[in-house]
Amino acid sequence: MKAVKIKLYQDKANYKVPRSFQQKESYPLPPFSTVIGMVHVAAGFKEYHPMNVSVAGTSFSTVNDLYNRYEFNGSEKYDPKRHSFGVWSPTKEKNVGITRGIAHINLLTDVHLTLHIVPDKIDDLETIYKALHSPAQFLALGRHEDIIMIEEVSIVELREVTLTADYDAKQAIWSPFENGFGGTTYELNKNYTRKTVRANFTQREFVKKMVAYVGVGYTFPAGTKLLFDTDDDIVFLV
Repeated sequence: MKAVKIKLYQDKANYKVPRSFQQKESYPLPPFSTVIGMVHVAAGFKEYHPMNVSVAGTSFSTVNDLYNRYEFNGSEKYDPKRHSFGVWSPTKEKNVGITRGIAHINLLTDVHLTLHIVPDKIDDLETIYKALHSPAQFLALGRHEDIIMIEEVSIVELREVTLTADYDAKQAIWSPFENGFGGTTYELNKNYTRKTVRANFTQREFVKKMVAYVGVGYTFPAGTKLLFDTDDDIVFLV
């Protein structure tokens, strides 16, 4: 089995945890949907191309920062005594009031990621490789401003290996929950479909995957079967 392998770096990043608002928390690694979205942007895919991905990496620390937060209710008319400013809404045909405030965000620093992409269609392998090797635009993971620096892109062969001795993980990695590895469990988004809610209105319905966070230094015991690439990096495809 072949995969596109990407090694990249980010100075700072936030991989937002859904429903964290007052403190915009971050996952320790990017969710699969974030990685798949970046690949689709790079490759110019306009429709979803099925693929499995492996996400591993390390970060140096976490810091808290401040950012501007904007709140508005589409039905509220702008009131200078209550709102910071107003914006004209063509659909409502009025100025909608917007309130600006300060909120906290959790940022990972000095992030190094190793990603493996295995598309369902073999033809997509070369397309993704070429697009990531020479992207037409700046790519990001997390927020729009969390730009990535691609250090290396290659096509690698994956192979299953039975460990003959205990093996310590060199990077943190998402592992499928059913594997029984790791500690803290997460339910992460992978891809989504469009669901019709009412006439002329659809919303995204995400496919979710249960995973465990395998930290740096986690020991896989001898006899464990693991997937490795040609550089001896562990791969857990989801």
